[in-house]
Amino acid sequence: MPLPKRSEHLERSLLREINNIIYRKINDPRIKFVTITRVKVSSDLKYADIFVTIFNDRKQQKKALEGLENATKFIRGELGKDLKIRYVPNIKFIIDKELEHQYKLLKIINEINNQQLDLKKDKNNEQS
Repeated sequence: MPLPKRSEHLERSLLREINNIIYRKINDPRIKFVTITRVKVSSDLKYADIFVTIFNDRKQQKKALEGLENATKFIRGELGKDLKIRYVPNIKFIIDKELEHQYKLLKIINEINNQQLDLKKDKNNEQS
């Protein structure tokens, strides 16, 4: 099973290095609030989906994705230097909806908990 280990290692390396490149080597205000959350490399190691979280409104998310797409060639060049690999995968940036869904779910759970607390308080006040 050498391939999965190799792809997992590449995914971890890409995650670390792309975050490093974005924060230390690119001076584009559009990508200021971008965080790389995970990386998925194809089985042939030629393509990598880079999942990002952007904590802003939809308009800013679109601008951030444009900034990342504009910087893709630079990022790939830096990856080649930093990782010292012969072939740098083609990268595609994708907004990570998973974290957004988790946040919405947590918000719903908190709202339900607050409603239950309010009901308990109301019930206790009626009994007093």
